[in-house]
Amino acid sequence: MKGLAETEAVYLVDAGDALFKYPYIAEDQSERLKETAQAIISSYNVMECQVMNVGTNDLAAGLDFILEMEKTARFPFISANTQDASTDEFLFEPYAIIETQDQTLGFVGVTKGDHRVKEFTFSEPVEAAQKAIDEIKDKVDLVFLMANVDDKLERTLTAEVKGIDFLIRSKSGSLQRNPKQQDGTTIIRIGKQGKYAGILRIRNVDPISQMKNVSSQYTRIKFADNRLNAMAKGIEEGMTLEEHFAGDENRLKLITRLRDERETNVDLIKKLKNSYFLEPIPLNEKIEDTPEVALIVKDYMPEEKKTKEKDNHKGH
Repeated sequence: MKGLAETEAVYLVDAGDALFKYPYIAEDQSERLKETAQAIISSYNVMECQVMNVGTNDLAAGLDFILEMEKTARFPFISANTQDASTDEFLFEPYAIIETQDQTLGFVGVTKGDHRVKEFTFSEPVEAAQKAIDEIKDKVDLVFLMANVDDKLERTLTAEVKGIDFLIRSKSGSLQRNPKQQDGTTIIRIGKQGKYAGILRIRNVDPISQMKNVSSQYTRIKFADNRLNAMAKGIEEGMTLEEHFAGDENRLKLITRLRDERETNVDLIKKLKNSYFLEPIPLNEKIEDTPEVALIVKDYMPEEKKTKEKDNHKGH
């Protein structure tokens, strides 16, 4: 998430199912998949993840393993409704509160659960979410419900749980580029299996005003920036676009129009006070790992495995 205000704060959060693809692990794959999960937590530590909702799939390797991962993580695991099946004890904190420079953000976590994870039980997610939100609603400026749920439970949560500003959904099969609002809650879906990361840009300066979707404004700003940057390529250092295209009346008119349009959209976003925009980022080969994350990947993925996966990828 990234602020739209003059002072920005950027946070990495995960809504669940980061560690495993399914809520079960085949015995012959257990060691390799656990190593991958450890690599994910190590990478999240490097990337300074702020909070992770424990999804059902994250529990696939059992109770001892998820508790071991929680100890390894330098960020909180949350879930308001995940319990130890043998004791009925809740295993994680129901929420996390993050203090920014000028905002306080509250994150509550719930998961739908699955009978295939044998060491865990799950309390009713609507009741669990509402209880946690009621505990923090007077302490925070924005409430984010991290929901590892299906479509039906998503609709129930947004209809029945009061006080949610943003519902960040995992266990969603599809990417929703333009977030929708339901019953006063903005729903964020980024798909599954790590194919996309979503940058949620939020500007929140008024506790009363409603949140407005500024996707179209941000799209036009990005379009203007891309066109202006493209025209600036190859221009002599220190020279303005106007100086470079002094003899090209059409280019000069285009430059003026793009800059005016950009300024108009930026001003509109600022006038709205409270606004948001989701920017999905495809996590493909064009996205390079940072050196620190690349080292983690190298440590956890033997060369022969990387070669095999590369060959398999070429075959698709």
